[in-house]
Amino acid sequence: MITKLIVVIDNKVVGHLWLDERKRFCFQYETNWINTSKIPLSLSIPLRDEPYLDDEPHAFFANLLPEQKIREVVARNLGVSLQNDFGLLEKIGGDCAGAVSLYPEGVRLSAENAYTPLSTTELSKIIKELPQRPFLAGEIGFRLSLAGAQKKLPVYFSEDKFYLTHGDAPSNYIIKPPIEILDGTVENEAFCMALAGGIGLNVPHSFIYELEGLLVYVIKRYDRVAFDDGIKRLHQEDFCQALSISPEYKYENEGGPSFVQCVNIIRTKSNKSGKDVLSILDWLIFNFLVGNSDAHGKNVSFLLLPQGPILAPFYDLISTRIYGHFGLAEGLAMGIGGESAPEAIQRKHWEALAEEIKIKPKFLTSRVLIIANKIQSVRLKLFKETFGPYKCDSLYRLNELIANSCDKAIRRFS
Repeated sequence: MITKLIVVIDNKVVGHLWLDERKRFCFQYETNWINTSKIPLSLSIPLRDEPYLDDEPHAFFANLLPEQKIREVVARNLGVSLQNDFGLLEKIGGDCAGAVSLYPEGVRLSAENAYTPLSTTELSKIIKELPQRPFLAGEIGFRLSLAGAQKKLPVYFSEDKFYLTHGDAPSNYIIKPPIEILDGTVENEAFCMALAGGIGLNVPHSFIYELEGLLVYVIKRYDRVAFDDGIKRLHQEDFCQALSISPEYKYENEGGPSFVQCVNIIRTKSNKSGKDVLSILDWLIFNFLVGNSDAHGKNVSFLLLPQGPILAPFYDLISTRIYGHFGLAEGLAMGIGGESAPEAIQRKHWEALAEEIKIKPKFLTSRVLIIANKIQSVRLKLFKETFGPYKCDSLYRLNELIANSCDKAIRRFS
């Protein structure tokens, strides 16, 4: 069994991860990284000479791994026990979210970094096989991991062509196929992301792509930057990692991050705290108005840069409440003023939230009104002009929900 994993950021050794005799996670920074870098592995694991013992770093590393059914399939394909986080990181930790890569000690991948072009037919076949082979787990040369519960495939995309990555070669886009049991999830997420961008939220470029009759959602990775000599990884972490919360507790009612905690960590850690607090307020309001009840702590992140942490662009914006007829839970992942039932949220709850995060209640309620009006001014044009070719029942339900939600907010706060 591998005794240590080398933790790497941007091809530089950050430190080493190992298990003690009780299978608890332990991590220690490399002295050279401490002396030459200002970037911690996590805000929950500040730079220091002493090792982190007694499972302190476990939550950060566990949040790098896929969740739920995807995790089950990956573990089965790789012959790793389902609850063996360390074993899974050893097998698929080569290209995680952000800039972190993990390698068995002395078993770094070869320098043969390559991109294999994919025909539409080849890519379509891989996408269709994702339920059986998430992240191509078990394929020689592939060590990919993205957190979350939805199937996805990291790829390199350039000039309208997709490529598979090999070795240390970084991906720059992510492909998300439809969720089988829910209708129109590709159109839903693409519309919500485009709408968010249209009203001024910071979101990555994304689009719908057709693969032999199958629509998939494609999003640019905000944790990758293109330079003349190739793609560079940017270090990032989600708020569960920053707050040292395990992924299985990502919802507030299970002990996950609350919105108040998110605002507090932005105020204390962000290099642009004023701007970022306003941005996450707009994110909360937007999710409420479009019916995204799944906006939890893993769906908001920091970019950890040399100049300091800043809020990352927003992602995973999708209306979950249009699927209420499927029995999907409708309670908010993060409550507003102590209330998590969307239909029960009133002015008093927004005002209570304002008090909790120490801003003027009138400022927050006026911000709800501003966002609602912005959405209404953009929504129909986007629906008719940009999404004309993709109109489906889920988009009609989504627009009806958004219209009703925004109209109610405008009446309430005007």
